[in-house]
Amino acid sequence: MPDIDYKGAVYPDVPGIELPQDGGGWARFTDVSATDAIEADVANGKIFFKSDGSQATGTASGGGGAVNYVTGSFTTVTSTGTTASVSIPYTGSGFPIAALVYVKGGAYNNTSSGNSTWYNSTQRYAVGEWGFSKSVQDSTPTYGTSGAANQGVTHVIYKNSTSTATSYSRTSAMTTNVFSSSNANATAATVCRIKGNAKTLSYFTAASSYGLLANTDYTYQIIYSS
Repeated sequence: MPDIDYKGAVYPDVPGIELPQDGGGWARFTDVSATDAIEADVANGKIFFKSDGSQATGTASGGGGAVNYVTGSFTTVTSTGTTASVSIPYTGSGFPIAALVYVKGGAYNNTSSGNSTWYNSTQRYAVGEWGFSKSVQDSTPTYGTSGAANQGVTHVIYKNSTSTATSYSRTSAMTTNVFSSSNANATAATVCRIKGNAKTLSYFTAASSYGLLANTDYTYQIIYSS
């Protein structure tokens, strides 16, 4: 913080000042010289002030906020019964400890901010929300097909009727192979997986069994160990 020389008096380490406004009230001016963020560090569209006092707008995609938290959206492929993947823009060196994948706007949202295609769908076993927390959170995953270090506690909510769009069911498991060298598949607990590394989300689209709904927008939120 700077030392301010005002009318011969020196005020050390001043974090900011307040000045009277025309018409009443006070305006605060804060020292921002300690700012070390650049546009790429700040969530896209968010306004901040750089260390030289200039206003700037963030450009970072897929998140913002804490460095161990990443969020973003993706549209599933149009093909049913197939596997695809999403690259997660995580820049740290940790591993996921919890995640949610759900229909963008909310899996029970039939308003303009939601997804009426999903809401009205009668694709039985189409998953509206998949989530997990790491079963043993202080163990580093090896991304293999077995072992406690690669397991997650999962929950899945899915459509459960071919005639009633708002008929749902759910399932859960304690030892799902979430961190894996294998792709996601048509098993409920593994319609999504963290495949091969901390930055790849594999998913499966529903056909005659479990999967995300094809050609549908989903949101992911992932918390990392660091």
